[in-house]
Amino acid sequence: MVPLPNCSLTGIRLEGMERNKYTGVYIRTGWDPDKSSPNIRINNDEVPSKLHRESAVFSTDLAMSDTGFSKGSHILDVKWSTKMRGSHAVIGVALAEAPKHATSYTNLLGSTESSWGWDINNNKLIHNGQTIGNYPKDKVDGVFEVPKKISCIIDMITGTIGFKTNGEYLGDAFSGLKHKTVFLAVSAVRGDAKILVAYNKGCNNTPLSLQDLSKLTLRNQVTFAEQIDHLPTSPGLKRLIADKSITDLDSIDENTHPQSD
Repeated sequence: MVPLPNCSLTGIRLEGMERNKYTGVYIRTGWDPDKSSPNIRINNDEVPSKLHRESAVFSTDLAMSDTGFSKGSHILDVKWSTKMRGSHAVIGVALAEAPKHATSYTNLLGSTESSWGWDINNNKLIHNGQTIGNYPKDKVDGVFEVPKKISCIIDMITGTIGFKTNGEYLGDAFSGLKHKTVFLAVSAVRGDAKILVAYNKGCNNTPLSLQDLSKLTLRNQVTFAEQIDHLPTSPGLKRLIADKSITDLDSIDENTHPQSD
């Protein structure tokens, strides 16, 4: 299989394919007060964005990112101290309509069809109110201690979500998310909990079609554009090969800009 061009998870094998490096794209991402529980206060004046859960009794509260992801591959870094997790601490993704508040202590993220969560206390994956497995898969309850910094990898090219800690990719956590728009999300119960989020890196490119990949391969066989005229093929195919726009990747969204080193 041909690798995706300049876009995917560095050093991670997914579906047997070695991913290439990300392009230098930065998407300004913070917590969104309009898609979060009323018990959560958000400070987006600085980067990284910080949320502060107020001391609400018998309450579980959810926050979402202000950026939704429907294409490309993206890494977002979340910092959540182990001392601020309480009995139910969940990180993952959600659709915009996912519930933001519950009047009990529960794993709110993952409680419906519209959210997917990793319980970082018990190493469990949750979706639609059901525990669907351990994560990482080779760890049992409480064996794996999740550190303060968690990188969430949202790969909408393959429709998968995974996590990375201490430089190690832990594997795919959720799949089947293609053609959805997902938001990074957390749900928490601990009073005064503070959770930070920042966009790390990514790209908004989509895979080239088979026709475009073939065209790109043919273009690589010629040194100068004028050599295309001398290829032993039809005029229509020559025009196809000569048209650079056919291999142009998706343009970067308006809310993106090059990431500084």
